[in-house]
Amino acid sequence: MNRVTKGLAMTNEQQLFEAYRADRQDHDIEGFRLEVLPHLRRYLPHSDSADAEALLCFSRLSAGQEAGQIREQIDYFEARRQNFEWKLYGFEQPAALKQLLEAQGFVADEPELFMLYPLLEHLLENTPAKASANVGLPAGVSLRRIVDPLDLDDVLTVQAQVWGRDFEWLRAKLAASLHKPEDMSMFCAYADGQPIGTGWTDYPPGSRFPELHGGSVLPAWRGRGVYSALFNVRFNEARARGFEWMAVDASLMSRPILEAIGFKPICQTWPMRYRCRPQPASR
Repeated sequence: MNRVTKGLAMTNEQQLFEAYRADRQDHDIEGFRLEVLPHLRRYLPHSDSADAEALLCFSRLSAGQEAGQIREQIDYFEARRQNFEWKLYGFEQPAALKQLLEAQGFVADEPELFMLYPLLEHLLENTPAKASANVGLPAGVSLRRIVDPLDLDDVLTVQAQVWGRDFEWLRAKLAASLHKPEDMSMFCAYADGQPIGTGWTDYPPGSRFPELHGGSVLPAWRGRGVYSALFNVRFNEARARGFEWMAVDASLMSRPILEAIGFKPICQTWPMRYRCRPQPASR
């Protein structure tokens, strides 16, 4: 189904973010149950794994009531004994929301940059970013589309090696998405049969913004065209499906590469994490 995002090319950064928010704030996420609250969206994981975090996002807190509304969420998850992430975007109000969250015990992960890529703009202008789609891979390296959940071992191995933490909690969500190729497309790069890089694209049903995830390459293979190849194959697919904008939350590691490719910076975003207090020891 063609779901082109017409009418967004001439808007500014805040308008683009608001268009993205309006598009995404009521979408389901595989593996989570959506709860639509007056001041934010709350996603509760179906998994009971200790690593499965809940997610809060797209908040619109009431002026003068921010501290109380933050406390309501903390109390809710403390009662459930569940850790959670409050995803904060730079355009969300109040401007001091990050400081308000930190004052109540949230800890910010490394900041990311929410970015959008104008697929049709680069197509029409024949920019260097379009030309880079044909950059060759090093000898012995190939890209493979992942369709079998058994191959997720390769994907999760790369993620764990790049980011230094376990991603087993993500397996069930990715496995379910692999059965819906219209909603997710995944690729893995291999060097002599060993996984060295990954990347996938989410196409939420009905959304106008496909979103890149998992773009990671092992340190020994960076700077050799693998990251660009993983981007290009997903770029070409999203464009072929008829989209105008591609979204990504860029890490500090990938931001310079994505800016060089042609992504448009929109605003900073922070994963604000809250860890519930440990249960008191029973006597």
